[in-house]
Amino acid sequence: MNILSIILQLVGALGFLLYGMKLMSDGIQKSAGKSLHRILGLMTGNRFFAMLTGMFITMLIQSSGATTVMVVSFVNAGLLSLTQSVGIIFGANIGTTITAWIVAFFGFNFKISTLAIPLFGIGFFLTSIKKLKKQNIGEAIMGFGLLFLGLDLLSKAIPTLDASNIGFLTAWTDKGVLSIVIGIIAGMVVTVLLHSSSASTAIILTMSHNGLLPWEFAASMVLGSNIGSTIDAVIAAWGTKVNARRAALIHVMFNVTGTLWAAILLHPLLLLVDALVPGPVQEHITYHIAMLHTVFNVINTLVFL
Repeated sequence: MNILSIILQLVGALGFLLYGMKLMSDGIQKSAGKSLHRILGLMTGNRFFAMLTGMFITMLIQSSGATTVMVVSFVNAGLLSLTQSVGIIFGANIGTTITAWIVAFFGFNFKISTLAIPLFGIGFFLTSIKKLKKQNIGEAIMGFGLLFLGLDLLSKAIPTLDASNIGFLTAWTDKGVLSIVIGIIAGMVVTVLLHSSSASTAIILTMSHNGLLPWEFAASMVLGSNIGSTIDAVIAAWGTKVNARRAALIHVMFNVTGTLWAAILLHPLLLLVDALVPGPVQEHITYHIAMLHTVFNVINTLVFL
């Protein structure tokens, strides 16, 4: 019965996410004029501006998943070309690393889902008050709220994961290359289940801080979480136009390829992070993990750009 309940919650959460994306895409498409196209064109005029746009949007809303879902929606609505979307997707990967720093400094206290209900309410009133003539914008805002709600419900539909009930991973932390592979798979699976690389990073930081995970294994899990974070873009691309599906595929290829080179060069990468963060690793492991997340995504983005 418990499994059936989880499955039903997952189906409902996916419904919120996909319907929110459709509402947002349709609302934007209806309200899009020359001015919006011009603004988006300026913000994504070249690959570096597009990267900065993706980075700042993700830093603002604290979710690379939400950013990439928005990008897929914009491409589907014809507001962004595939080329423009690529830079934003790359930037989103850098922007999401700010969450690891927030967790390292202050703890994991940010809930993007708190925006969902106010956004939906604002969108509903804009849609309902005919004199404002903002029905299309209201529809897009309602979709944006449902998107956040869907992402939050997806993470809650899976039984809670924390340091206490994935401690079995500690048995695989001293197996050499096998540990790196298992760490990547574990990070990917946890992120897919939680639909949030921010949440999985918080778990990795917590376990490392408590001495449950050594530096190398924690780093491998962080790399794996980058692959897992692509799940929302993949789900959002179902049933969309071909370029929207291509944007989601680029997101997957970017993160998978990056993780592969980082895994091959893991030890030099860890040495670089150790040089950038002063002090012994085990005493400052949360800062090392946050720095790894940032350095990996910055290098990966620069290489692909």
